[in-house]
This record gives sequence, structure tokens and C-alpha cells, in this order.
Amino acid sequence: MDSVALSERRLRAAGVVFFAFLLVLSACSQEQQKKDPRQEHIESMMAILAQVQKNLGRIQQKEAVVERLSTGIEGRDTTNVKQIGRDISSSIRFIDSTLAASKNLIKKLEAENRTSSYRVASLDRLVSEMKVALNTKDSEVTALKGQMKNLNKQISSLTATVDVLDRFIQDQEVQLYTAYYISGTFNDLVAKGILVRINPLEKLFGNEYRLASDFNVNLFKKVDITETRDLFFDKPLSSLKIITPHTAGSYELVGGKTSSILLIRNENDFWQKSRCLVVVIE
Repeated sequence: MDSVALSERRLRAAGVVFFAFLLVLSACSQEQQKKDPRQEHIESMMAILAQVQKNLGRIQQKEAVVERLSTGIEGRDTTNVKQIGRDISSSIRFIDSTLAASKNLIKKLEAENRTSSYRVASLDRLVSEMKVALNTKDSEVTALKGQMKNLNKQISSLTATVDVLDRFIQDQEVQLYTAYYISGTFNDLVAKGILVRINPLEKLFGNEYRLASDFNVNLFKKVDITETRDLFFDKPLSSLKIITPHTAGSYELVGGKTSSILLIRNENDFWQKSRCLVVVIE
């Protein structure tokens, strides 16, 4: 569709501006061996912008998937049409959640750079460019949803059941892709029964915290691991400590002076060892 081609050109333009800024940042880094607070602020902001740029690329890919699936659907058999309906629904959900997360990241980044004593004017311009790209993408997604409403009517007429996504499959998918996370101070998490206090002997072996053998998962926030790519914390990076086991390299913690973001690079690896994420705020 023409809108997808136009979107690709806009993304490429935003990407050129973005990576040009990265080159400038790299040159500055070579001249300055020891990072100063201003340099750390810039690198923290750029890490977040890089994630938003990556999110836009993922959205672009999912839009292409939806367009491909929706082409020539009238000629498919009933079984394939049902699966197509599920795939399209999953892609739209991914696009929605990723776009919303990206908007939230940009909003937080904009506020932090504006109030920072190390504010960089060129970052403000880059954030503005990214906001334009996100707003353009939002309009495209709205139009895509309108097209999918009409397509759903076609799918319904091609299947024996009115509901393409039957309830049983939805329930199974929810269980398969659900994870939980919670954050708080040590005392807060002890009070909720998530952590237990350790004895002095355990401290000698380097242990600081210990999870309770059983806890109430209803106290956690529920997330869909296929849609959650980042978690925002209104605390500086130095005050956060992840104590549940998660695969090294599957995530990264980046932060500014007043806030931090957990970027999940590989959701399957990240949640493989524990479907519950516990973050202590020190």
C-alpha cells in the first residue's frame, strides 16, 4: 500500500538524522576518555531513542505481515482463514502495544532532557523528529485498523463460526504468554511476602535478598511477554536490582538521572528461567 512506502521513506529519513547524531556522539567519546555526567546523560538518552527507532522498525514489519495476510483471503479455505484471523489479531495487538510503549518512552525522555541540568538542544530536535515519526505511524495504524474491520466481516462470512478467535484458543494463549513483575523497596516486598529477611550467616556468603518460597502472584502486575519490550521505572539506574534469575544478554537496564528502563532484547530467553520478575529499589 502507498502509505507503507511513504512510511518507509519517513523512517529512513528519521534514521539518517538519528545515526548522524550517533556519529557526532562517537566522535565526542573518542576525545573524552573519562565520561562526565553530561556525556552519560547523552548516552542514556540515545539508548532510549535507539530502542524507539527499533520499535518503529518492528511495527513496520508487522504492518507488512498484516498486508500480506489480508491479500487474497477470499481464495483461502476455512481452516487457513481461521489461522489468518488469529495471526492478524496478534499482529495488531503487537503494533498497538509497541506504539504505545514507544510514545511513553519519548514522553519520559522529553521530560527528563527538558529538566536536566545537562540538557542538549540537539537531543530536543531529535526527539521532535521521533515524535513526528510516531504520530505519522499512529495515523497509519488507525487507517490499518479500519481496513481490518472490513476484513473481519469477510472472514466471518467465510467461516462456519462467527467468532474467528474462539475462547478456548484465547485462554490457552493468555496462559502461554503471561508473565508477572513487581518492584518496591526491600521492606515493602518483605511486607507483601515476596522477600524474606536473611540471617547474618547468609550475608557472609554475599547474599543480600532471598525470595519467599511462596508468594501471592496477584500482587504482581501481569504482562504479555509477546508485547512487552520495555518496563519503565521512576527511579535512577543505580537504585535498581533485579533479583530473579533471567538469562544474561536477554535484557539491558539503561537509565538517566531520575528514571530507568528495562529493555527486553529477547523475550523468550528473558522469561525462560522465571515468569516472575522482582526488582528491589534500594
